[in-house]
Amino acid sequence: MQKLLRKGMSGLALLVLAAIYVLGQQADSTEQDAYYLLALSWTPSWCNAEGDARGAPQCDDGTGWQVHGLWPQYTGGGWPEYCDTDARDPSRAQTGAMADIMGDGGLAWHQWKKHGRCSGLSADAYFGQTRAAFEGLSWPDSLTRITRTTRATPDTVETAFRDANPQFGADMVITTCRDGDLREIRLCLTQDLQPRACGVDVLDRACSARQISMPPPD
Repeated sequence: MQKLLRKGMSGLALLVLAAIYVLGQQADSTEQDAYYLLALSWTPSWCNAEGDARGAPQCDDGTGWQVHGLWPQYTGGGWPEYCDTDARDPSRAQTGAMADIMGDGGLAWHQWKKHGRCSGLSADAYFGQTRAAFEGLSWPDSLTRITRTTRATPDTVETAFRDANPQFGADMVITTCRDGDLREIRLCLTQDLQPRACGVDVLDRACSARQISMPPPD
């Protein structure tokens, strides 16, 4: 009886080890398949919702599109946040240098803490990727030269963006909205910043409103 029990325990131990190995392989695969979500904010909408109340400087200087963040994503769904990393945190000068495309250094610092630490990159490399992703885009007049509140469908906005950036397919771009306003365009990118299909969880967050407004910059 004791021999049978020992054999049973040995078999159970092997099964546990096998399960741990499989889970480890799946985790490694998830990390290898990770990608980026580049979130781009239409600043006037954000200013109307909260930026004006904060006295945010970008709400008074005619700013249009800015980077909200570059967020690591898991292909299978979900995303990491506030990760442990050996990478050194950025200096105030490093975060301040991102203000031209992110509004202010405070947002850059927050994005590094929440998302950049999960990228596996140094702060310099992470901010460099963020800038390269943003500056590599083309913007049509219909999405930038807004002089009065403009109404459009989410599909119209996405199509206008893709026409200016034909490397992006329909499943690589979404718009988000809140309170009837266009809030963001979100793009899915590989780790080397090439367009790729978004995960289902990203696509599910696309704006479902029939029409959305684009308020003009102040």
